Amino acid sequence: MLELSPFLYIFIGLAVIFGGILRGICGFGFSLTLVVALTFFLPPLLSTSLIFLWEILASFLHLPFVWKHVDWKAIKWLCLGCALGTPLGVYSLILIPPTPMTILINVTVIILSLVMLRGYTLKRNLNAFEIVGTGTISGVINGASANGGPPVILLFFSSPAGANVGRASLIAYFLFTDCCASSILAVKGLMTLEILFTALCYIPCLALGIWIGSKFYHRIDERKFKRFVIILLIIISSFGCLKALLS
Repeated sequence: MLELSPFLYIFIGLAVIFGGILRGICGFGFSLTLVVALTFFLPPLLSTSLIFLWEILASFLHLPFVWKHVDWKAIKWLCLGCALGTPLGVYSLILIPPTPMTILINVTVIILSLVMLRGYTLKRNLNAFEIVGTGTISGVINGASANGGPPVILLFFSSPAGANVGRASLIAYFLFTDCCASSILAVKGLMTLEILFTALCYIPCLALGIWIGSKFYHRIDERKFKRFVIILLIIISSFGCLKALLS
């Protein structure tokens, strides 16, 4: 266990519950909540390690309940594209300064989100080549800025497949990307037993948040839910721009 003050243990627990509620509602948003909350008190690398572990635990807790809605065919092609794109994203850091790239990525996401907010949706499901392309873009962004979720979120919530499929598929996809990222951190020695035990102690808070969020989700109209997801994505991308400008 990490040696933290009683106040910090309680504060982290409340943050995990709130992040879990967002995760339970729309399948993402947990990381943004915890990044904002934890970086006020903990070193960035420690915060990142804890968040990735909680994301993985959240997916394992949540996935059994949405398994039947996951578009596994799309997930397969997305993961292939992500695996192809991530090394390109890492290499791009050598060629392009990270701050302009992060701003460009987030501004693009905001523009696309605003277009969706005005009512644009895909008229058909994407084919395998197009899904691999989306996964590759996600991988490039993930390798360059560790924020490869927005292209996949836009893909699922602009498709005609429906909110249940989009939410469930995001949970499955993020399990893949979070496991990959955590493996890299573990190889670099940044996933210690202390961090693992601390993350495990908050499973009740995480489970409670996801349960509350899932209850909210089942009471939300699908159209309103998609609007909520798009607005949340705009907030996340705006935060990414602000963070890049201040770094």
